[in-house]
Amino acid sequence: MTGEKTTFGVISDEAYRDLEAAVGAENASREPGVLDGYAWQPTNNDHPTERWVIRPIAVVLPSCTEEVQEVVRVCNRHGLKFKAFSTGWGVWNGPTYDNVVQVDLRRMNRILEIDEKNMYAVVEPYVCGGELQAETMKLGLNTHIIGAGPACSPLASATSGWGVGHDGNYMSYSPRNVLGAEWVLPDGEVLRLGTPGSGLEWFCGDGPGPSLRGIMRGSTGTQGSLGVFTKVALKLYDWPGPAETETKGLLLDAESVVPEELAFFMCVLPDRARFLEANLKIGEAEIGYNTLRTAVVMYFNIMTPRLFDKLTRAKTLNKIFGGTMEYSLMMVLAGDSREHLEWQTAVLKNIVADQGGIVISMGDLRPFVSMAYLNFIRATVPALVFRMGGSFNTALSRNEAIDTQENWRDHCNVIKDKWIKREGIINDLVDNPYYVSYENNGWAHCEVVYQFDPRNEKHREALGPIFADLTIAAADECMEPGFSSDPRVRKIMSPMAANYNRWQRKISSFLDPRRATDDTLYCREADFDMSNVDPDQRALLEKIVEEKSWTESGPPEQG
Repeated sequence: MTGEKTTFGVISDEAYRDLEAAVGAENASREPGVLDGYAWQPTNNDHPTERWVIRPIAVVLPSCTEEVQEVVRVCNRHGLKFKAFSTGWGVWNGPTYDNVVQVDLRRMNRILEIDEKNMYAVVEPYVCGGELQAETMKLGLNTHIIGAGPACSPLASATSGWGVGHDGNYMSYSPRNVLGAEWVLPDGEVLRLGTPGSGLEWFCGDGPGPSLRGIMRGSTGTQGSLGVFTKVALKLYDWPGPAETETKGLLLDAESVVPEELAFFMCVLPDRARFLEANLKIGEAEIGYNTLRTAVVMYFNIMTPRLFDKLTRAKTLNKIFGGTMEYSLMMVLAGDSREHLEWQTAVLKNIVADQGGIVISMGDLRPFVSMAYLNFIRATVPALVFRMGGSFNTALSRNEAIDTQENWRDHCNVIKDKWIKREGIINDLVDNPYYVSYENNGWAHCEVVYQFDPRNEKHREALGPIFADLTIAAADECMEPGFSSDPRVRKIMSPMAANYNRWQRKISSFLDPRRATDDTLYCREADFDMSNVDPDQRALLEKIVEEKSWTESGPPEQG
């Protein structure tokens, strides 16, 4: 997803002076050393030994919406492209063309408003999730935090990218929490969505002002390809715990007093059917402040990677963690009173017992509970999935019905098992799902992590074929691949889904007639390198494309 790398572009003196005038000379740079800093991006980079994306032609740091507008207008006047990012986590934040001005939004870092009564906050792009959470908890409120961690921008995940986290059962996920947005369009004009568009407060994302939520972000977000979002209002939720958290230590050594309003449990179900049924019943009961399905052994993976490496060689432990505890669910309950918490606990135990499972109270495992509280609730711990091997990718499909996501996990495990046996990825006992449910547990997000060592040549060579295998599996199941913004995936999938990219190109042309945005991750297409993909997988893809692709006149005929 790093684009086609050619030569470094050079910005004209006139264009650079205009950028300096827009943001101030001290907030613009075209120094090669500075630009190289923006081109270094290891996370989810398709070229893990290089770690570079295309170097921007210049970088600017606007401080307000008006300065963003002027930067965008300068790019339009001089035939340049622009690409904005906020906290930045992943290769998709960087340029994919040679003449891109990187718009670094770190100076726009203010929490503009917290409306305690109506339960929303208005933030700028560089406000991070942990910062917003700390301020809202002082008022008895809480905000959704995505799984990538507290350092990420809530605005970015709500308007422009992904936005899932283990609080989804209680707080939904980022795109569903948008209550209005301010959007600098590709020509420099400002559009305000929802009630702000009618000059009202920020309490509704769908009117009486314009909504356009589908165009704003659709399923995956446009990742900066349709302009710059400078403000967003986000829905807040109840927090029954203390206003502040006292913590000692750092990261994995951190300790904290766990609020008495919370209770931590591990639920283990005997099989797939009863696991799914228990999830649905938990959703119907409307309990669960935090719900996370992952393999139990993955806690060892994250906490103690050297010990985990030994576990993978022990066949007995493999069977225990990979079989007996396969269908497990970590649950955090939160009560407004002791009685409320006791009632939720009783409901949880009854549901799990009815399905033949067990509920394990984690209350006596103080180090684990303290860590879980700081990670899952208080959101002070960054993503630690890098620890095994140094890097990772993820196999994800878009939000789907919960049983469909279980099918996806099974598909991913078959693919992972194949590549583990080929020594193409790290042995993590195959099953490593990050599985969170939403809104009464009827549907869910599931991504299956696979870890690799970028120093290992066999691992590097396997990345392309694994990506192809996962894309083909998603197409075969009529699911949307997680990285559907990848130009390779888009070329394959668009003909199978009503030629959606034709409409994305039209939207891009309408909003951005001068092509001032970096549009690779929104509407460009690219060919897959199938040279290292198994012949049977290539044949399967050809069959899927033939059977499921739409023609100009409509969908494929159903046999």
